[in-house]
Amino acid sequence: MTLLSAPDHRSDVLLPVLPVQVAAPRPAAPATTRPSVTVEMLRGVPLFHDLEPELLALLARRAVLRRLGRHAMVVDQASQEAGLFVLLQGQAQVLRHNLRGRSLLVDQLRSGDHFGELSAIDAQPQYAAVRCTLPSEVLVIGRDDFLDCLQESQALMQALLRLTVQRLRRKNRRIALLALHDVRGCVVQQLLDLAELRDGRPVVRGRVCRQAIADMIGASRAMVSRVMMALTRAGELQVLDDGSTVVHCQAPNPAARPPRGTAARRRAAG
Repeated sequence: MTLLSAPDHRSDVLLPVLPVQVAAPRPAAPATTRPSVTVEMLRGVPLFHDLEPELLALLARRAVLRRLGRHAMVVDQASQEAGLFVLLQGQAQVLRHNLRGRSLLVDQLRSGDHFGELSAIDAQPQYAAVRCTLPSEVLVIGRDDFLDCLQESQALMQALLRLTVQRLRRKNRRIALLALHDVRGCVVQQLLDLAELRDGRPVVRGRVCRQAIADMIGASRAMVSRVMMALTRAGELQVLDDGSTVVHCQAPNPAARPPRGTAARRRAAG
């Protein structure tokens, strides 16, 4: 008996042809353009105020502008990145760290201040870290470009020496005041160092960070607050409507050591 197999008609069935979905092309991402650096921007920096026009134009073409957020690091301690950094807008702190992770507030930077020139000159690692305390704009000039301009411009050399001497004198005053344990004098001097002249008066722009001053002078925040309240009551500090502080008191004399004793230390603290 022969078994006949049924024919397979599956190959005769026509399946519907589904349309092919073609993905729409994605829009091209906008090209990120580097923020431009202008000659006017550089001329507003104290270090470059008297720089020759052709050198200003050269730096404007080669400088890089970085926009950084609050708490962003501009440069790390021991970094090999060498160049000149200029804080165009914002505020920053110079911090020195030890192997145990503790940090020391070395200096506070404001708009117009520059840093990194020592490592740019001697090609050594960065001595300290710089961290933004407000959203900031930082101008970065490469080491080769900075050194070339320094060799070409007598005005830039003189400006760098003048500003370096001012910074050194400021640090010497702070060391002398710290050695005398005069908290009031340290607070006043720190405020004067942070101030800029406005209508002939020293004015600290924005809110004064008492913790930063305490870290700079090696005192507690509570002590700094007491000193500043005493100065305000005495009319030696004046807080403006925009939060800025006018400093009416004179710079302390580091050579005048206050008398010893608990009462004398209280008077020195306000």
